[in-house]
Amino acid sequence: MKQFFILFSALFLFSCQKDDKDISSNDEILSQKAYYTMLKDINAQFDLILNESKPKDLSLSEYKMDLIKGKIGLTLTQQNKILNATKPLIDYSTKLAKINSIPLEDLSSKIAFGGLYAPNDNLNSKYNENSFKAGNKLSIIKSNALNTKQIMKIDANDVLDCALTAIGADAIYALGASSITVWTSAAVTKAFSAVAKRFLGPAGVALAVITFGICIAHETLN
Repeated sequence: MKQFFILFSALFLFSCQKDDKDISSNDEILSQKAYYTMLKDINAQFDLILNESKPKDLSLSEYKMDLIKGKIGLTLTQQNKILNATKPLIDYSTKLAKINSIPLEDLSSKIAFGGLYAPNDNLNSKYNENSFKAGNKLSIIKSNALNTKQIMKIDANDVLDCALTAIGADAIYALGASSITVWTSAAVTKAFSAVAKRFLGPAGVALAVITFGICIAHETLN
């Protein structure tokens, strides 16, 4: 009986340790390099999906902007394909939000949060009240090295340029005029998703934030 109890205890402890390892593994965040690779892979899938319906007289970037602005519609089937392609970003976003106790209200917010914030970003100071306003020349600090914690700078004008590329001027005005008083990651995520989802819902947010994330990565790595 004593031997049975010892064996049972050992098996129980082993099971707990295994579960702990699984939980820890499941909560691991991507490296900075893997994050950017993920964004590019998702964008490549978006391009394949959108090429199925892109008008011949528009470039892909023009087509994406017209979709986000609501000038052109997108079938429900294609929207679902876009959301399926976005699943790795949603998974990353969910983990990052959980680790940092960031509340995400809906699918659009999950998608936006993942594209706005890279693994090494400071969630409290990446964006500020000047980030999405035209004509400012302030700089914000961002930790954005591929394999290190080296501190790099991105000019707020770069943020604005990338946002213009991703969601257009009208949406930028709406975002800049939003009621955000404290630019927390939750507030920025909510504001960005609100203007990006106006016509295509979560699929529109996905198209916009992937474009934005890749643009920011390009600016900070150059």
